[in-house]
Amino acid sequence: MIENSDRGITMNKSLAWTVACGLVGAGLWVGMQLATLRGETAGLSQTITALRADLTASEARQVTLTARVRTNETALARQDERLSLILSTLNKIDNRLERMERAPIR
Repeated sequence: MIENSDRGITMNKSLAWTVACGLVGAGLWVGMQLATLRGETAGLSQTITALRADLTASEARQVTLTARVRTNETALARQDERLSLILSTLNKIDNRLERMERAPIR
């Protein structure tokens, strides 16, 4: 019980102990929560650092794969051109043979 007297505001002993224990308990709870948050923050920082390293490695692999694909595309384009030239030559030979077969024998 809180009373107002000539000496100022006074409190009952049991109420004073309840308030003191409540304040100590609240301080302990806040301290534990802060410690837990700091631990979680450190864990999240490590996870983010690991993810950044994985992302960097993934980007490097992507660049390497892109270069390999471009090299293969260039090689295939050259091969297509060569095959096209071979086909053109074979068509010319086929046309000449057909003309030779049609031509009268002397």
